[in-house]
Amino acid sequence: MQNILIMGSGAVGGFYGAHLASVDRFHVTFVARGAHLKALQSRGLRITGLTEMHLQPVNAAADPSAPSALDAPPDLVIVAVKSYDTMEAIRLLQPAVSNRTQILTIQNGLENYELLSDEFGSERVIRGFCKIGAELTAPGVIDYRGLSSMVFGEEDGSPSNRVMQLQKIMEYAGIAAEVSREIRREAWLKFLWNGIFNMMTGLSGATTDMIFDDADAYAVAWQLFYEMQAVASAEGVRITDKDGTDVIEGTRGLGAFKTSTWQDRRKGKPLEYDAFCGYIVRKATACKLAVPVNQAFLALYRLLEQSE
Repeated sequence: MQNILIMGSGAVGGFYGAHLASVDRFHVTFVARGAHLKALQSRGLRITGLTEMHLQPVNAAADPSAPSALDAPPDLVIVAVKSYDTMEAIRLLQPAVSNRTQILTIQNGLENYELLSDEFGSERVIRGFCKIGAELTAPGVIDYRGLSSMVFGEEDGSPSNRVMQLQKIMEYAGIAAEVSREIRREAWLKFLWNGIFNMMTGLSGATTDMIFDDADAYAVAWQLFYEMQAVASAEGVRITDKDGTDVIEGTRGLGAFKTSTWQDRRKGKPLEYDAFCGYIVRKATACKLAVPVNQAFLALYRLLEQSE
């Protein structure tokens, strides 16, 4: 039996963890905190919406290294915490994992892979991301609204044994998973979407459809794209104007989509802005590029954080 640890069991980690836990060959431990942890331990995990599941009992803990959490080091860790919690997740994982543990990050942003690789070694960390419409609507309850897909791969594009095995694990659990030959570029494309739509909706309180109804807001979306495109190029990743069209125009069909940052602001939670506009500003500064729109977003998010 394989031991799987879900590091961050909110909407994303909880959804995928529930599917993995439904397979007898996997022993899944959920790391959570607060009321959500108590609900998992007492009532289990419920998935509502397009998928209906009720997982009970659930093995859940606040600390993966606690004696009650794991009876053996995990074979696989799926990191799904918010970017601002990555360093704390690393601290908690250090005593819990072994040299044979593989770590998959499906977090938003690009910097988390770098942080995890610096700590645990790139041979133990796999870059990935997911696209999913899900929300933690109550402690222990996740509302699934579709768009579930997971992508991961090696930095050199090779179909290594570990990523192919990871794909099989996801297939056993009924999770749509793709091994990418260009994971860094594809992660950047996901980053572009977040850097535009999460940042704009989280700051404005608007859903994604409203951006297309306002000519000035639509222009800002493209300004954000061009700044990120320039930084990607400086980082050795080619992003084309067509990619911008695909990312931006492809969002029209989502309707009044509520991004994760939009949801977090409505709930009064910390906002994951530093992983997007903050990252772009840091990289642009190092590359001596001008990114005034991202700088403005970063400044406004910091003000918002101080005022709320």
